[in-house]
Amino acid sequence: MSAPWSAQLPGTRVRIDVVPATSRAHAELVHDWMNRPHVVPWWRLGHSLDDIRRYLDGLTHLTPWIVSADGVAFGYVETYRVSDDPLAAAYDADDDDVGWHVAVGPVELLGTGVPRLLARAVLAYLLTDAPRAVCEPDVANARMLAFCRRLGLDHLGDVDLPDKRAALMACTRAAFDARWPGDRAAIQHNTR
Repeated sequence: MSAPWSAQLPGTRVRIDVVPATSRAHAELVHDWMNRPHVVPWWRLGHSLDDIRRYLDGLTHLTPWIVSADGVAFGYVETYRVSDDPLAAAYDADDDDVGWHVAVGPVELLGTGVPRLLARAVLAYLLTDAPRAVCEPDVANARMLAFCRRLGLDHLGDVDLPDKRAALMACTRAAFDARWPGDRAAIQHNTR
């Protein structure tokens, strides 16, 4: 299992903490978030609590995380190596590309800037070891596409995946460092 990590990004006062998600500790929280109206259309996991437990227990190449801001859980993230994912067949993936999925549970946090801190922290974490990070939001998810653009991700084109038509968005380490200087240095690997 991956280790917890945290960040307080340059110019911010919010501490982002990220812990591995488990069905035992987080299924109820993830279930709540996946059944919220602003999440259901994009994640398609608006299922029963038992289904969410099975989903979390069944993840193989995806690493699930719970993200908190100043001690309050608000985000669910999955990270992965693209070479282990069906996405690898949809574009000219590099062997060391990494990917991520994100959901913000509390709708009242959308538009506050806190989700952007989550995304910056996740990208900083991923780009510490990988030269490029990608995500693949549904082409109809205008809010997520705008979110990715504001983060500095480039649209590489649309791809067909088993469950959706997706916009392939990518950010290189160099582009990220130029846009968000100091973010990668802010990542703290926590030990328990």
